Amino acid sequence: MSRIPNIVAILIIVAAVPLYIYARGHLIEHPRPQVETIAAYPKPEFAKVMFLGYDAMAADFLFIKAAYYFGSHYVTDRTYSLLGRMVEVVARLNPNLQIALLFGDAAISSMNTPEAIEEANRLLDIGHELYPDDYNFVFRKGMNYFMYLNDMEKAYPFLYKGARMPGAPENVYWLVTKAATKGGGYRLAYEYTLGQLKEAKDKNMKNLLEIRTRFFGDLIALSEAADRYKTDTGKGPDRELKELVRRGYVSFVPPEPYGGRYEYDEGKGLVVTSSEVTLRPAEKAQETERKKGKGTP
Repeated sequence: MSRIPNIVAILIIVAAVPLYIYARGHLIEHPRPQVETIAAYPKPEFAKVMFLGYDAMAADFLFIKAAYYFGSHYVTDRTYSLLGRMVEVVARLNPNLQIALLFGDAAISSMNTPEAIEEANRLLDIGHELYPDDYNFVFRKGMNYFMYLNDMEKAYPFLYKGARMPGAPENVYWLVTKAATKGGGYRLAYEYTLGQLKEAKDKNMKNLLEIRTRFFGDLIALSEAADRYKTDTGKGPDRELKELVRRGYVSFVPPEPYGGRYEYDEGKGLVVTSSEVTLRPAEKAQETERKKGKGTP
């Protein structure tokens, strides 16, 4: 008789296995929607109370969550509406995590909307408050105004101030001079994005910036090839750039990474892109350079 309960238990377990397998398969094929909330990221003034003095440890943990949030949305919709609050809490808890604010700026500004740029610049203002001697937060705010909003009136004071701060690389002042005297151009955007890429640590962020760097590198190379073609023939290449390939000015026209295509615009006198996911101010500035007869981009 003592063996009967054991036998019954074994039969119940065996019967439950198919049910478990079915339930697991159903959940995989029909995942429950993930409800995202900012509740785990309280306002910074409350965060220090909640974490009972373990600020640095909490900041590290929350930064990992923020990076995961960015990564999960980078491979789906590429919108990061909660990231600003996440990064703000991390920076307030542990000001030594300076990289968190730069990460947040690069990720949020990539959405390329006025609202996103406002949020990215808010993070940069926090960075300037916490690190008043770091040129990055001032200069990047100017670049956001220039690259995404095409507002040179707002951009120039921040660009100039950041470029003159201690620690700013030598080429930063050259970039500002280029933006002020020639309106910027593809090379300005390329050099700036390349600088962001060198600082990036997150895998998805590196991928985002590598694509953007390649994009501007393509525009520079194709524009220079179109210039040489026009100098040699007295006219610009065809819109599809087939002549550049046929005559050996470039070996091929690379695919445009944002789903558009590279084209020669006869009116503007430069190679542009048909994609809407672009930094139009750089294109406009490049056109200004052409009209002034400045040569290569």
